[in-house]
Amino acid sequence: MKKLLLLTVCSVLLSACFSFHKEPGRVGQMYFTTIFFDVSGQDISKKSLKALDQTVKIFKKNPDVQIEVRGYTDSTGSESGNLDLSQQRAEMVAAALQERGIPRDHISAAGYGPAKPIASNQTPEGRQQNRRVEIEFPYPEK
Repeated sequence: MKKLLLLTVCSVLLSACFSFHKEPGRVGQMYFTTIFFDVSGQDISKKSLKALDQTVKIFKKNPDVQIEVRGYTDSTGSESGNLDLSQQRAEMVAAALQERGIPRDHISAAGYGPAKPIASNQTPEGRQQNRRVEIEFPYPEK
């Protein structure tokens, strides 16, 4: 009974932790959102375009912050290929933010390949969640 209760609590906590990866918002003193990619690896998913626009809106409240853009992949493919792809994805999101009005010198972009998965790479759904770019910056106080 105790093990079942512990597993249930862990599942609820994990669900709560991963839920912020779906919608943009405040996490502590940081703004955080996730941009997802289609399986081809080159196209930002349509559901993530709104998150980009929301990121720009919040950035404009505090234009002095530095934005971190971190790209990730699922675990399929080679390590070096995944690192390159994650860097390309991060750069794509940085370019999309720049096109929407954020100065490039306020954006850093880095790719981390399959590091830090947020879901299992054993299922198609989990791999889809791991093909992402995270955007983070200090949440404006204004």
